[in-house]
Amino acid sequence: MKNSHTTVIRRTPPRSRRWLSALSWFAYAIVCAVALVGGTAAGWLKSSPVLSAMSAQFLTNKNASDVFDDDALTVLVLGCDEDRSRGGAKVVRENARSDMMLVTKIDFANKRVGGISIPRDLEVGLPGYRAQKINAYHSIGGKDLAKRAAESVLGVPIDRVIVLNYKAFQELVDVVGGVEVYVPKNMKYTDRPGDLYIDLKKGRQWLDGYQAMGFVRFRHSDSDFKRMERQRDFLFALKDRVMKNSSLLPTIVNKGSEVIGDEFSPDELASLALFLRGVSNDNIRMSSLPVVEGRGTNLNLDAGKLSEVLLENFLSGYAVEGRVSQR
Repeated sequence: MKNSHTTVIRRTPPRSRRWLSALSWFAYAIVCAVALVGGTAAGWLKSSPVLSAMSAQFLTNKNASDVFDDDALTVLVLGCDEDRSRGGAKVVRENARSDMMLVTKIDFANKRVGGISIPRDLEVGLPGYRAQKINAYHSIGGKDLAKRAAESVLGVPIDRVIVLNYKAFQELVDVVGGVEVYVPKNMKYTDRPGDLYIDLKKGRQWLDGYQAMGFVRFRHSDSDFKRMERQRDFLFALKDRVMKNSSLLPTIVNKGSEVIGDEFSPDELASLALFLRGVSNDNIRMSSLPVVEGRGTNLNLDAGKLSEVLLENFLSGYAVEGRVSQR
């Protein structure tokens, strides 16, 4: 048993750390481009179902609450490793371990967005399964089991699950000609089965799609908070590139839709984009789950701090029965 004096509390980021959640980065960037080009986008509507739906909703004043038939939407966003055969040419199985887990609530009624990042090393035990790191549940039972695991930790019901498409992510960045970011330190990491090779040097530089994927996914020797900061910097860089490549808007929109898969219809994506346009920065918050060190490399939930973190990040007011054990 680990002595109490070795337990280290990993504090959540301060309240002032607010930025767009992983779900909203695509929609926000697209909205900025639409706002720039205004009426000149009319000729593009035929080539993009999302842009067409966005135009129709804008003209009819239809809001997100009408489209989703609810005052709020809670989404689990998963970024997953890709297990491959020797040589990296073939995906071994569809459901890989989740590399990133983010639960975000989009509150249409109060015009705010909140998110909590769940560390992949969090130890969780579900009924019928041994206690293990939460990132394993997606590889065992797909996004439905990953959803159950996230709900059990937060006590928050989840409406939708998005599994990010990293290949489409790379292609989206390449479509806009890459992004310019500051790499805070040398980043080197190799995961041959997952077909992930990161080798970035410290300093401001231009990244192509594959390099940008490594920049936002790198976590070796870094906390989840540091990775969230890099993701924030990437989002702002991507937004800037979208705004400077507005002539490519239909391609950008369609590729962005591929990144988040088929969980949302074009009408739903359009409503989210238009809604996010009206959300102020003060009403967008994101934080990490409060945890303490557990067995080996595992982390355990700091349950005493969970309610406060949920409240600060707009995810409170929910209750899910059957909260599960963490050993």
